[in-house]
Amino acid sequence: MKICLKYFSGTGNSYKILDTCKKFFINKGCEVELSSVTDEPDIHEEAGLIGFCFPVYAFGIPRICRQYLSGLPKFSEPVKAFVLITAGDPQEAGFSVRESNGILKAKGLDVAYSDVIHMPSNWIVAMNPPPKQEARLIISRGVKKAEQAARDILNGASHHHVFNYPPGYSKFGFYKDYYLFKAGVGHLWRNFRTDETCDACGLCEKICPTGSIRTVNERPEWKKTCEQCMRCANFCPKKAIFQKGEGSVKERNKYYEPTFKPLKLKKHEDR
Repeated sequence: MKICLKYFSGTGNSYKILDTCKKFFINKGCEVELSSVTDEPDIHEEAGLIGFCFPVYAFGIPRICRQYLSGLPKFSEPVKAFVLITAGDPQEAGFSVRESNGILKAKGLDVAYSDVIHMPSNWIVAMNPPPKQEARLIISRGVKKAEQAARDILNGASHHHVFNYPPGYSKFGFYKDYYLFKAGVGHLWRNFRTDETCDACGLCEKICPTGSIRTVNERPEWKKTCEQCMRCANFCPKKAIFQKGEGSVKERNKYYEPTFKPLKLKKHEDR
């Protein structure tokens, strides 16, 4: 069976989960194609199974993922699909699964499996990601859950994540955060700053998955296509990148999935 897998990942969580699925599928004799939503190849109808993995952003999926799914062609014949969501707190998955499933079903895909997988938070500009040892434990459990999901999917099991309001959130607070982020993400790029330790190495520009950073007068500048994926802030060697109003990240833990190599992936994608 031919399987097509698409992800979006800032610091490697969603990539790690689908790459885990890919390895399992290949071991079972499947032909598998894994790529980001920002890159070719696109999905083709000859795939017998299509899988997606996205992170949660403020109780929804990233804008770029919503746009990608909405831009898919309508499938003339139903194709099996699955959706896996990565979250720093699985209880805060919010509308992410529901959003993805709704768009995919409208495109004619048969979404038979969906779930949320706990992976380390990377939101370094506003909170402290887990330390390395804790992050490794979370990743290990996430990989095991991804392997089980891949096994269940190939075995034809049906599973659907059930929506819940996050503990500690009122319905008003939940909807407020969801809609404020959805409406405002196109302006949040304006909040990025660099401190005096920035040495204009250019790494942030090179690894940005959406090409939203350029170096001007030896300083990075962001533009409105920024998805707030936090790749730049977490990979910055100097921890020089922060956001207005949130303060320095110097005393916070950086996080990216240890096997995630964005420069290597970009070289492969650019060929």
